[in-house]
Amino acid sequence: MSTLFRIHSDLRWLLVAVAVLAAVRLAVGWLRGESPYDRASRILMLLFTIGVDVQVLVGLIYLVWNGIDADYWPRYRFEHLAVMLVAAGVAHLPRRWRSAPAPVRYRNDALTVIAVAVLVFVGVVLLPGGMNRW
Repeated sequence: MSTLFRIHSDLRWLLVAVAVLAAVRLAVGWLRGESPYDRASRILMLLFTIGVDVQVLVGLIYLVWNGIDADYWPRYRFEHLAVMLVAAGVAHLPRRWRSAPAPVRYRNDALTVIAVAVLVFVGVVLLPGGMNRW
């Protein structure tokens, strides 16, 4: 059980790294204005979305497994789950504007990464220990 928790806990740092890379890349594309939406940006957004999905999946498995094993489902875990599910939903929004012009796509994708980061921050703060978990 602690292995699953450790995977969920350590995977977040990989996701943070991808989020930072994506945010910087998208912000540069947004500031450039009329540059075409490139392959690197698409790949970073894909990795970001997949990373969020994997993190949610591992978290769900941990929630269920630990709850059944210890018969222990405290309220804060469901609050964390709810916020993280919203974050995962927001991470999938870029599919809606795939045909938008490049500047709009860069802007929307950059704002999506930032919004997901804020939601993840809120979700972590809801856990016992809050910011001390970082």
